[in-house]
Amino acid sequence: MPEENYTIVAGVVIAIIVLLIAASFIVILVTYSNNRKKRFLQEQQNLQLLFKEQLLQSRIEMQEETFNNISREIHDNVGQVLSLAKVQLNIMEQGACFNQSLLTDVKESVGKAMVDLRDIAKSLNSDRIKLCSLAEITNHELQRIGRLGTIKAFFSVEGKEQNMEEQKKLIIFRIIQESLQNILKHAHAEKVEVIFYYASNHFKCELRDDGKGFNRELVKTYEGLGLQNMISRAALIGGQVSISSMINKGTTITIDLPYE
Repeated sequence: MPEENYTIVAGVVIAIIVLLIAASFIVILVTYSNNRKKRFLQEQQNLQLLFKEQLLQSRIEMQEETFNNISREIHDNVGQVLSLAKVQLNIMEQGACFNQSLLTDVKESVGKAMVDLRDIAKSLNSDRIKLCSLAEITNHELQRIGRLGTIKAFFSVEGKEQNMEEQKKLIIFRIIQESLQNILKHAHAEKVEVIFYYASNHFKCELRDDGKGFNRELVKTYEGLGLQNMISRAALIGGQVSISSMINKGTTITIDLPYE
């Protein structure tokens, strides 16, 4: 075979080998890319599943805490009012004559108990929370607390209210509820103020009380306040909760949530 033919054959063989190597490299690259894409999609699915599980667990915990708080309110407020009404009715039953003044007191006591129970039912109703704005349901909650007569409650809004996803709205409202319950139970405050700030890209809520405050070093370990739970729940929806407190100078809880 002439030398030129050997050169041509060798060139063809080398070209085939290069093509095979290139093809193998492309196959390996495509396979690696597909595997990486599959791993990424699997990780995304795992993260979404984990998020849903954490969100469900968070909602269950919030429901339990809300039920416990409502149970205490029914016992401490509605129960006492109805007990008083029962005593008044017993006095009327044992009395020799009809007492119009006492009957009026009984009607007022029963009426107050009914109002309190309606307010409690509304605060538990998730469907109502979905239908109303965050400002409306928060203002209603503060009005309910104010009617208890143990603390003065104030609400204000700065900026134009913007729509919020239902899931985010529900979690933010439950965090606000839990914060208010902590103030009622632990702060010994005379006044609580809730302020909403609406900006173009984020929402902020501040809850301020003038109570006894607490040591900030105990924030992460003071389970009685459930502060770490509130921080974790806000993080689930991309938000943040920060706590500022000083002994005898009150506490401020700030909730910050971007819209996106």
